[in-house]
Amino acid sequence: MEPDLTIVLLGHTGVGKSASGNTILGHKAFESKRSLKSVTKEISKKEGKVCGRQISVIDTPGILCAGAEEQIKTCCQEVLQSSRPHLFLVGIKIDRFTEESNEAVEAAVRVVGDEGLKHSYLLFTNGDALDDPLEEFINDPDGPLPPIVERFGRRYHLFNNKDNDQQQVSELLEKKIPSHSLQSESVILEDRRIVLLGLPGTGKSSSGNTILGSKKFKSSCGFGSVTKESVSASAEVEGRQVTVVDTPGFADKCLSHQQLFTEIVKSIEKADLGPHAFVIVVRIGRISSADIALFEILQKVFFRDALKHAMVLFTHGDLLKVEKQTIEEMIQADRHASELLSMFGGRYCVFNNGQRDRQQVRNLLNKVDEMVAANGGQYCTREIFKRLEEELCRSSQLVQRKLPDKSFKDGEKPLSLWELFIYYLKLFPKMFSRLIH
Repeated sequence: MEPDLTIVLLGHTGVGKSASGNTILGHKAFESKRSLKSVTKEISKKEGKVCGRQISVIDTPGILCAGAEEQIKTCCQEVLQSSRPHLFLVGIKIDRFTEESNEAVEAAVRVVGDEGLKHSYLLFTNGDALDDPLEEFINDPDGPLPPIVERFGRRYHLFNNKDNDQQQVSELLEKKIPSHSLQSESVILEDRRIVLLGLPGTGKSSSGNTILGSKKFKSSCGFGSVTKESVSASAEVEGRQVTVVDTPGFADKCLSHQQLFTEIVKSIEKADLGPHAFVIVVRIGRISSADIALFEILQKVFFRDALKHAMVLFTHGDLLKVEKQTIEEMIQADRHASELLSMFGGRYCVFNNGQRDRQQVRNLLNKVDEMVAANGGQYCTREIFKRLEEELCRSSQLVQRKLPDKSFKDGEKPLSLWELFIYYLKLFPKMFSRLIH
């Protein structure tokens, strides 16, 4: 497949060319590490799907290394002579611009030539070290950058390669590809609406951020639930318009069984037309009693029609390496995990939210696509849960008729609809079995 855009990374050793290539492609395609010597020894090319487009990224050695300039010039001229769209990114590290850095920029200008310079951007890296706005940094009248920025036609961009933020990549591509072109193609992007469910601390919010490629949801490393109500966010991801609904930790003490059901219904509404996938987020490790309790609740709330739209996402995938165990071995060794997967048709993925790896997101979206195809393109609507709501009301009315009359003391509230329903289930457990089978 011909790439929609070829990006060539140029610059001095240590400016973050390889790390920037990894940020663009969304995974570790190039070797990257801190070093005083050039890590990249030869020109390397990798391709991948980025924001719905096939992007080819060419990483180059430090341009001041012996013999590198001629080699890189040949590569750049080949790119310029091709009919494919191209972009040259000349890296400059934000916290350090030395005489050698200036020499590297001059060398980059030489290898791309006058024609290539029209398609070149300065790429400022190490954006996390920037305290003030980038414009103040580059427009410092006493600094060396203003004439360089002017030479590049004031075309520049900022990268923070430490953050798993695809928004900065999307913004870079928008600068190269006209915005009206992006909008015209976005009309045909497939919608994917995903609802994340699970215990507090399993990594629902972090997983939502990983899927969308930027920090859309508040997350922390604590055990308490950070998300207190269902919230949604959207982004263009891997050629799809993806909406993620983050929900509260359903086993948290502040949420009752009734609130679980209510939040699920709310999440359907937050997903606009309805979600294509309910993703049950489970932290890798020993299944706790809280996990088991949640699984039992999910079995009651997700009857047959809803189960077709659900799958499992195991988080903290880095623990598998620590335990020297595959995810398949972990599942086989835990009865509760096996039963959970059986309940959801064996559908699952693994995330390591601490790693900038877009392949794990592609795997998840491919699973969702397979699920959507198996469901005939249908998504989960509120109507699927309507039967349960209607049974809830009928059952509660029956309990009210069976309960003895009771006068409530001041400040004492009558049993809620859900409490009446739970009471009824205890009296007639077979009723619910009839509902979900």
